[in-house]
Amino acid sequence: MAIAARAKPSLPEWFYPANLVTELRVLAVPAILVAIWSLHFAWALIVFVVAAVSDGFDGWLARRLDQHSVLGAYLDPLADKSLLIALFIALAVTGESPWALTILVFTRDACILVAAAILYVRTKFRDFRPIWWGKASTTAELATVGVALLDALTGNVVVHDIEIFGWVSVTFFTLVSGILYSFESAARYRAQRA
Repeated sequence: MAIAARAKPSLPEWFYPANLVTELRVLAVPAILVAIWSLHFAWALIVFVVAAVSDGFDGWLARRLDQHSVLGAYLDPLADKSLLIALFIALAVTGESPWALTILVFTRDACILVAAAILYVRTKFRDFRPIWWGKASTTAELATVGVALLDALTGNVVVHDIEIFGWVSVTFFTLVSGILYSFESAARYRAQRA
C-alpha cells in the first residue's frame, strides 16, 4: 500500500527569503535618510552599499529557491525606486546633487507611472516590462548616488570628477530611457490591440 506524500507547509510570500531581503532594503531607506541628514555619510554609504548589493542577491535567492512571487515582483522595483527617490531628495537637500537632475528623474518616473496607470485602468494592457535603457538608467543612478555619498565623505577631487561624470550619465540615460520606453510601450500596446 502506497503512502501518500505529505505536502510541505508553504510559507506566506512575506516570509520567502528573497522577499525578506527586499523588505530589509525598504527598511534601509529611512536609515540612510537619517544618516545623510545628520551628515553621517560613512554610515549612509555603508547602508547604501549593503542595500545595493542586496538588490542582486534577492533575485538570485528567488531563482535559487524557486520562490518567485507576485509580492516580490512588485516589492523589488518599489524598493529600488524608494531607495533612489530618497537618496536623490536627501542629496539635493544637502547640496550634494543638483536639484535639476532630481526633478528630471522624478518627472520621467512620474510620466511613466501616470501613463501606465491610465493604460492599466482604461484598457486591458498590462505589459509594462522594463527595457534595457531603463535598467541602464537605474544602474547609473545607483552608481552615481553611491559616488556622491563617497564624495561627501572624502571630498577627493578624483571622486568628485567621477561624480560629475555620473550626473551627466544619469541625465543622458534618464532622457533616452524615458523616450524609448514611451515608444516601446506604444508599440506593445498597438501589437496587443492588433
